[in-house]
Amino acid sequence: MKCQVLIDWLTFSVKETDPNKVIETYLGMDPALFQDTGYSLMGYSKVMRFSDILVCSEGREDDYFKDMGVCVSMSGNGCRTFETMSKLSLEVKDKQGTPSVAFPALFQLLASDVDANVSRIDIACDDRAGYLDMDAILTKIQGNEVNSRMTKRSTVISFDGTRRNGATAYLGAASSSFRVRIYNKALEQREPGHWIRVELVMRSENANAFVEQMTFSENVGKLAAQVINDKFSFIERDDSNITRCTVCSWWRSFVDELESVRLVAREVIQHSVEQIGNWVEAQVGPSLAILFQTMGWPYIFELAKDSARRLSDKQISLVMDYNSLQLARGVT
Repeated sequence: MKCQVLIDWLTFSVKETDPNKVIETYLGMDPALFQDTGYSLMGYSKVMRFSDILVCSEGREDDYFKDMGVCVSMSGNGCRTFETMSKLSLEVKDKQGTPSVAFPALFQLLASDVDANVSRIDIACDDRAGYLDMDAILTKIQGNEVNSRMTKRSTVISFDGTRRNGATAYLGAASSSFRVRIYNKALEQREPGHWIRVELVMRSENANAFVEQMTFSENVGKLAAQVINDKFSFIERDDSNITRCTVCSWWRSFVDELESVRLVAREVIQHSVEQIGNWVEAQVGPSLAILFQTMGWPYIFELAKDSARRLSDKQISLVMDYNSLQLARGVT
């Protein structure tokens, strides 16, 4: 696959006050999967969680927070969980009568609810084919070779000693309703191969407008390309008028490729527990091997067993969340 487009963050709220009804109706999931976290968030006193999907309810009783209904927020991993496990794709059909995937089904529900509000949606546009080069993008932004109404632009470069080990380009202010973030996703994930991510972060009116447009088409790539073409492009400085400058061929090729991409539901869900496992393997694995070869497996088992008494409430909730996910996956 040359390019793929994903919903990588979604936050919305509805007037319904029962979180279980919201989970069933808007997420198409079983409320029994969700665990009470025991903490408050964003003005809500109750937060339920399942695999990076947060369902917040019981807003504080004051003028600002009253009548907040229920808020649902999914990070990137939560979005993958929703795509994979939601039953909305089996129950809601698009205008052609064909089975729809989870997000278009959810968007139809939100668009038909006059009281629903989408406060944030992130669209991740991934280049896996080599259209984009981070050095070229950084040079274009630093040289003001961008045709855009977004005047706030910046680049952040990180170093490991004297060696550059990452860079991120930003278009738009952090507080604005539309911002672009471009970075090397392969480097971030420590994966081989080419993987540059162009992330569109939309809030408020931009987020609601995108969701409304998604109700008319499942071709999220074409819609993302339209948004990109309207908001910004990388150019060659071949005219004194920036609006008449030629769009860079590599950027045009990338955006053209996006137009053919339909919404792709990825089945890979990496839970926080699995991320801990990856960290242990990379950072602690050799130490565990030493203990295994000297003290033996019973020592490691007793060490883990004794450490269980030191788990915090948040860590215990993480264990319950992972076990619920495994049960839903059908893993015993």
